Amino acid sequence: MTDSFSLLNRELRFYIHEKGWPSLTKIQNASIKAFFNTENNLILSAATASGKTEAAFLPAISKVDSWDKGVKILYISPLIALINDQFKRITDMCFDMNIPITSWHGEASKAKKDNLIESPRGILLITPESIEALLSGKPEVAKILFQDLEYIVIDEIHSFLAGNRGLQLRSLLDRILRFTYDPPRMIGLSATIGDLNYDLAKSFFTNGRQTNILLDKSQNEFEYTFDLPDPINLSNEYLVLMHDYSLEGPMLIFPNSREKVELIAVELANIYKHLNEDIKIFAHHSSVSKIRRQEIEEFAKEAKNEKYVIVATSTLELGIDIGSVASVVQFGAPHTVLSLAQRLGRSGRKTHKSILHQINTGVYDALQSMAAISLFEEGVLDKIEETKKAYDVFAHQVLSTLLENYGLPIEEYKYLNKTLATFSDITDEEFEEITEFMAQESFIEILENEVITGVNLDKLMFMGRFYNQFLTAQAFTVYNESGKIGEIEIRPEVQEEANIFLAGQVWKIEKIYIDTKKIRVSQANEGAPPKFLSAGDVDISQVIRQRMRFIIDNPDEFSFDEESKKYIYELHDALKDYEYPFSVEDDYIGLMTFQGTKINRTLAIMFNVLSKSSSYFISESDSMVCGPKTPEVFDESRINPVKKDQIFKFLLKEKILLDAYLSPNKYMILLPENLRAEYVINNYLDIKGAYEYLNIPEEVLDGALD
Repeated sequence: MTDSFSLLNRELRFYIHEKGWPSLTKIQNASIKAFFNTENNLILSAATASGKTEAAFLPAISKVDSWDKGVKILYISPLIALINDQFKRITDMCFDMNIPITSWHGEASKAKKDNLIESPRGILLITPESIEALLSGKPEVAKILFQDLEYIVIDEIHSFLAGNRGLQLRSLLDRILRFTYDPPRMIGLSATIGDLNYDLAKSFFTNGRQTNILLDKSQNEFEYTFDLPDPINLSNEYLVLMHDYSLEGPMLIFPNSREKVELIAVELANIYKHLNEDIKIFAHHSSVSKIRRQEIEEFAKEAKNEKYVIVATSTLELGIDIGSVASVVQFGAPHTVLSLAQRLGRSGRKTHKSILHQINTGVYDALQSMAAISLFEEGVLDKIEETKKAYDVFAHQVLSTLLENYGLPIEEYKYLNKTLATFSDITDEEFEEITEFMAQESFIEILENEVITGVNLDKLMFMGRFYNQFLTAQAFTVYNESGKIGEIEIRPEVQEEANIFLAGQVWKIEKIYIDTKKIRVSQANEGAPPKFLSAGDVDISQVIRQRMRFIIDNPDEFSFDEESKKYIYELHDALKDYEYPFSVEDDYIGLMTFQGTKINRTLAIMFNVLSKSSSYFISESDSMVCGPKTPEVFDESRINPVKKDQIFKFLLKEKILLDAYLSPNKYMILLPENLRAEYVINNYLDIKGAYEYLNIPEEVLDGALD
């Protein structure tokens, strides 16, 4: 052991010795030294299975002087399953020290929560939503739990660097600081941050301390196969490929949608049954019941020499310990390099070799996969876009703060855009607009000298929905005699006597109960995958799209197999002479941009503004902006660039489009329409990037953004 080992307390040194660890890992050594030599916040970034949890908890536990009174360490996780997983690891670590460990989430023991409130001690494991519930609903309990904190550990911190849930957590951390005697030190854990996101990660903590990033760039050995099945025989050929790869050992399959998860799980199960092969297969996604998902995770963790396949969405991207799988199949191109890195981190825990089987569904899909894989090999991860002017999350946090304080004096209320520091980019004028709208809609009430919550807040509070940023569709619970199977949204094809796929099996719908939103089913033999509503497609990153164009222009620089490169050379010959290639289809002309989704989205709106229509749309499968007269309107956009105010007016006029963009944002109902349009421009579009693509001079850009 290095010197860092001697810095730990006696009990933890004994624990490490008893576990038979040959040595501390690189990230553990670095973290322990940084803990004892500085008072800075830390972000620990290292590959999956490198011991990041221990890298945070070993020194943090050692540095706590007394465990007699008060919760000393708060661990925040994006997933309940991850809390349950870490609970066992941390309990094991603390076994000889009489440190109580408590889980606090919707499924945790109420008796243990009550015990913690009665006698606050030890380590608390919690989700952001449960923190929200405490702060807004039980502030007196929050004070008891948070006042003695010395450390806050945030797992999978990269998952909080973008999006509304991350903004909510940043705001909650600021609010926790008001309850603490001294600002606790904060530690973030991640397997995938990427060089381009260091500044964003460092800015996540606002407790007055500097933040250091400790990075272990060691990676598993990486191997991959690359398949482009014949599109005509795709449905058969890709299943045969997946079947053959699964014979190598436990395997994860990541398609890009829940529908494909169900389809693949059922059809692969039929193949195993037909061939009389003893390979278990599971479907794992957000519409499968939590109990079933936990059963799958436990099975995978406990499986010894069994072969199995789990077909999953991003629900298995984060660091739930499911043991060691032999390989990962990515079906369809990854949308981001970050996602690919997370998925690959699930394999090779024991062998230190990550094996990817990339199965593509077409030529452009293969090109996008090539781009993602080559970037991953070079260690280049996508830049995470920070949300600008998050009016909706701010409005939600305003309401939460009013609940926490049972109302606020007007003089204190009007400074919330400053005191809730996460939202300091929102101007006083914008805050006034939000206030006027929420008062008009009765979400707040303005008295003579005070602001309180309004009568319509009850609509948001129903069934605890106020505490989270998740937008859930009107889903029906699907169950049989054994209990809940999962949830599906009602669509025309969901009818009594119809057969559906769910949780990797086929079910016959026996009865639909409209009043209670339940569907009773029984086992069946054949069916069709249900349609699942989505909170918006994932944007394809600019770095992937630029690499796609670079591969086309420089095919000799890449070492993909000859069969795959054949298609790339064909694209090279077709596109090499064109900076702006067009593709003529049956009823439209597509501009192939090789730009990220945000720029493509912006170009489509610009073309609609110029053509005074809504005929232009994006086709992200091949990075095209499409419409009836694309070359003409493209030329016009370079001569008469569309400005921000024109886009703003277009969005206000096209209300269906505006609502579609904002469908993932749960609390847009708290905002007036002009701020909704402003939010879309700030976060879903990239006017500057579109101008750069169109080669419009910078001096024109400055005026266009006003």
